[in-house]
Amino acid sequence: MNGTDPVGILGGTFDPLHAGHLALAQEALRQLNLSGVILIPAGAPWQRHPEAPAGDRLEMVRRGTQQVPGLQVDDREIRRSGPTYTIDTIQELRADWGAQRPLWLILGADAFLRLPTWHRWLELLDQVHLAVFCRPGSPLSTAAMPLALREEFERRHCPSRQAHGAGGTIASCRMPLLDISATDVRNALHAGHPPADLLPPTVLDYIETHQLYR
Repeated sequence: MNGTDPVGILGGTFDPLHAGHLALAQEALRQLNLSGVILIPAGAPWQRHPEAPAGDRLEMVRRGTQQVPGLQVDDREIRRSGPTYTIDTIQELRADWGAQRPLWLILGADAFLRLPTWHRWLELLDQVHLAVFCRPGSPLSTAAMPLALREEFERRHCPSRQAHGAGGTIASCRMPLLDISATDVRNALHAGHPPADLLPPTVLDYIETHQLYR
């Protein structure tokens, strides 16, 4: 990736990586005109408790993205000790890539509504652009936002094509029609019914070989 081109950041537990994650990353590439999307599996997310070990989740992301153009994997949150905070990751990326490179943090609408619970979330808003992907037929509503988030949204919201600089804006984007829940995927695996149509073949093979989600 060119050193000045915009980059997308897609974090998550990826427990496991599924077709919805890949569709979201590819849609972000297209809608935001990104040079690439970096998938960053969370090591020890302080608000969630992944079922699969961190090393397995990282390996599933690596295997599931290796044949997908434009996607890369970063293991820094897996290597980092202690709780995983997005602001720390963004600051590390800024140290690597410089303060002027546009970074787009890719979020679903549900995660965006919980943003005020994130560690140093206001500082995060100044460090990146936010791309909030909404489900088809469910536009982002300010009525559902906590007051502090609504104020920031109204101040920063603009179409992605009008975003300038390295960060600081919030754009509403269209979620791919493929809407998959990782919880539903895990439940199917627990029940002994692997959802082959929802998982990359390399990920499903890894899950079965390592007896995950039993």
